[in-house]
Amino acid sequence: MIKRDLRGNLIAKCAAILLLVISTAFTLVFGGVVIAQSYGYGAYNSYEEDPLFLNNINDAMLCTLNQILEPSGYSAARLSNLYAGFSAQVYDGEPAEGGLVGVWSDIPQEPAYQTSSRIERSSAETGYYTVVGFLREDIPVSSVFQRDLSLYQFIHSFHYGGTAVITVLSLLTALAMLIFLLCAAGHRASQNGIFPNWQDRVPLDLYLVCVVILLVVVLVQCDQVLYSNRYAPLLIYIAPLVLSFLAAGSLLLASLLTLATRFKLGKWWRNTICYGIFRWCRNIWWRCWTTVMEFVRILPMTWRTVLAVGGVLLLQSFLILVIFLSYDGAFFLPITLLLDIVLVAGAAWLSRQLQLVKDMGKALAAGDLEAKLDTTKLFWDVKTHAECLNQIGEGMNEAVERRMRSERLKTELITNVSHDIKTPLTSIVNYVDLLKKEALPPAAEEYVMVLDRQSSRLKKLTEDLVEASKASTGNVTVNLEPIVVNEIIHQAVGDYDERLAAGKLEVIVNTYEGNLIALTDGRLLWRVLDNLLSNVCKYAMAGTRVYVDLGTRDNMALLTVKNISRDPLNVTAGELMERFVRGDASRHTEGSGLGLNIARSLMDLMGGSFAVSVDGDLFKAELTLKLVEQKPWEKKLNDGITLQLDMRK
Repeated sequence: MIKRDLRGNLIAKCAAILLLVISTAFTLVFGGVVIAQSYGYGAYNSYEEDPLFLNNINDAMLCTLNQILEPSGYSAARLSNLYAGFSAQVYDGEPAEGGLVGVWSDIPQEPAYQTSSRIERSSAETGYYTVVGFLREDIPVSSVFQRDLSLYQFIHSFHYGGTAVITVLSLLTALAMLIFLLCAAGHRASQNGIFPNWQDRVPLDLYLVCVVILLVVVLVQCDQVLYSNRYAPLLIYIAPLVLSFLAAGSLLLASLLTLATRFKLGKWWRNTICYGIFRWCRNIWWRCWTTVMEFVRILPMTWRTVLAVGGVLLLQSFLILVIFLSYDGAFFLPITLLLDIVLVAGAAWLSRQLQLVKDMGKALAAGDLEAKLDTTKLFWDVKTHAECLNQIGEGMNEAVERRMRSERLKTELITNVSHDIKTPLTSIVNYVDLLKKEALPPAAEEYVMVLDRQSSRLKKLTEDLVEASKASTGNVTVNLEPIVVNEIIHQAVGDYDERLAAGKLEVIVNTYEGNLIALTDGRLLWRVLDNLLSNVCKYAMAGTRVYVDLGTRDNMALLTVKNISRDPLNVTAGELMERFVRGDASRHTEGSGLGLNIARSLMDLMGGSFAVSVDGDLFKAELTLKLVEQKPWEKKLNDGITLQLDMRK
């Protein structure tokens, strides 16, 4: 079954409009009849009993009495024109007493309607007048009695109950047609969506103003026509009213239909002159405000603050002056106090924001690169500065990550290359050992010695590379335990006696009085001392002294190694700590430049520190380790053991 959408059908719309007009007319006519009958008009069996007749006849008799007592052109005109066909006799007292005062018009011999009314007046001798009114049978067409008689006959011809039912049905039909037309507004045949017509494109407020003006014009013209035709027959009297209702109904229907279309399209307020004026004013205000704000933003923050505070104080001074000079100055006192509160609140608000930015700067200075400051509640320069701090933290964090990634890749490269070199190097070393055992010519033996020396050097470099890689990445097993540092120092110096003597170096060891116990890894500490003494043998000037001192500082064990360099130290202490950097810039001596870097990494793993300083040709290395607190009896025991060892020596 195919469903047809009648909302876009032009014939259906026209039929709905026709039915709306007819049902509305039926509703107005029959509804008027029902209302009139409800108030008694046209409900009586005879015209002379109906309020339509009684109201007019009483008014005509009162007008006749006024004309008899005080003749005037106005009353005569009303009786001649409005109440044509009416005649009356005025008596002072009852008509039976014969006190005739006056007569209006000719009394018909056989009047169609006759009635009397007592009107109290102080001018009458009896205290009242009796007016007997007559209405002839052939009432003139221009008379109000003829018009109301026709209206009575029209209203009286309807049955009250049936008319009420027809009124309700007509009203429901009109409402149904109106709802259909409102739903169909904006729809077109065979097209989806809402399509405005010419009246829907007119600005809504202009359209409504025009409708209101037209309605006022229609009502004014209708009133003038009704007033000018007040003596006309019923049909001529009602015709302008019907035309006015049709014109007003058409305007209202058009207004409802265009409102329905505009509401369906949405954002109906945009198609109004008021909205256009509002947007224009808003744009002008926004441009002025933006211009002022841009000018203010150009100024430094100090000048902006001065201008803001100065403006508030200037306004406050003006208000204080008004308070003293005006009789009603108390009215401005709360405003002055409010300005003070605003000024204090603004200062507190600005101080709070600056404090947040300050805390953020401290966090970044302390190394907390993850610190972030919420800038949603900050404004102007403070917000800009906070955003810059956030960007600095992000940039530093990113730089650290890149540096760590670079270091990790470098370490992985060194480790992988070292492992790849280690296998062929082992073969070379083994074959060199085999060649050394063979009987070779003198020249070949010399070549083998060079190969042996250089392969050993390359093997040492490879081992240093692997060890440096492990130390920097933390891939070294650390076993921290209390160890007597004195013993390790003496053992290390003892192992290097021959090399030191060969280099003509005199070692002076100044150890702590008694045993100094530190929390460290003996194997790793030995490796650190080995690197330091190896550097001493390679780079120290012959015939000089090497000082090895052990003491304490700030509850830490402090080990210091000092020597005089053979070659000028043309690099800084920081550069000496880097990988592949040596004090010998010409690199004519042995060494990989990894010893100090490895020593620093191992000391960091043990929870200590490693520092190097250069003063001219004086090279100084400082090692710190965590001390182990000793109980008094343990200290005495260690001192006793040390004393026994010294006596045995």
